[in-house]
Amino acid sequence: MVEKNPFNPSFGRVPRLFLDRSKIVKQLEEDIQDPDSPFLTTLVYGMRGSGKTTLLTDISHNMMKHDDWLVVDLTMGKRFIPTLIESVYAQADNSLRKLLTGIDGIKLSTNGLEIDYNHRETLSTNLPYQVLLEKMAEMLKKRGLSLLITIDEISSTPELREFAGIYQLLLRNNYHIALLMAGLPNKVSELQNDELLTFLLRSQRIYLEPLSLLTIKQSYRRAFNRKGRTIDDDTLNQITKMTNGYAYAFQLLGFLLWRTKETEITSAVVQKILPNYQAELYRNVYIKMYQELSNKDREFIKAMSESGKASVKVAEIAKKMHRDKNYISIYRRRLLDDQLITATKWGEVAFTLPFFADFIKEYQTLY
Repeated sequence: MVEKNPFNPSFGRVPRLFLDRSKIVKQLEEDIQDPDSPFLTTLVYGMRGSGKTTLLTDISHNMMKHDDWLVVDLTMGKRFIPTLIESVYAQADNSLRKLLTGIDGIKLSTNGLEIDYNHRETLSTNLPYQVLLEKMAEMLKKRGLSLLITIDEISSTPELREFAGIYQLLLRNNYHIALLMAGLPNKVSELQNDELLTFLLRSQRIYLEPLSLLTIKQSYRRAFNRKGRTIDDDTLNQITKMTNGYAYAFQLLGFLLWRTKETEITSAVVQKILPNYQAELYRNVYIKMYQELSNKDREFIKAMSESGKASVKVAEIAKKMHRDKNYISIYRRRLLDDQLITATKWGEVAFTLPFFADFIKEYQTLY
């Protein structure tokens, strides 16, 4: 029988080793069951690979186990509200389905559930789906059902703004509907700063911080020792530092080391898989992150990488960019908000991601 790898670097899948997030999941699961909880509307944010999608998936799966909850996982798209209604219908029992298809504007055909886009006589011009969602929410309430909606990779689109506006009204009318949204820091900020969605400023926010290095070390030790593999303390420290607390890196490095099938994990084994580890980080995460940066952001991190130091003085970066510190402070703040860099001490910054400086140098060479 093939021994299961306890590490899973696949995006969106809940890994068997889900570090530093279990408490968040458990607490959030409890909070959203309270109709008066401020966590009914929660924004989860963090960089790519920090575990946002995994967190939403874990909570979603847990809430599906509750008989009095319906769970709808949405993705960004133009058929946002129709998909929500169709998903609720798909999870409903026969009696609730009958009620839902009795709503004016919703009908059942040979092609399945259909939303009448042209049905406008009873609907608000600005919020065309408001009446449909209010009636659906009322039916769920009468049946003693609550609704959890999760949205991943959020961005400020007309469809999301329309839905969020209606959702605010549903909350004001005391319908028990929880909304969990996850996204990159700049996307969450953009959504909260939308003048039509100021209520999101009062929503709860969960920032997915880097994993604790101590927790990573202990987890690596337990995972390998549990299956009769040995790893000395020096090697444990080495691989722990190689993750830099980055959630995706923890899963990826563990996955690659486990796949070697070596009974003793040594520094030599680590060096053997190092090129593959770096290549996977670069290809799966770093290239996308880098391409989303502005030209000035790229210039800033290029100057950082050229210093060759773990912690770089902002004054040195300004000199390389031929700008004063006040000018580059805008880009420093933006990169801090995006979690690509961190302030190590007064006037100095460092990369948050493992081998990111090496990636920048390689990218500059190849592209």
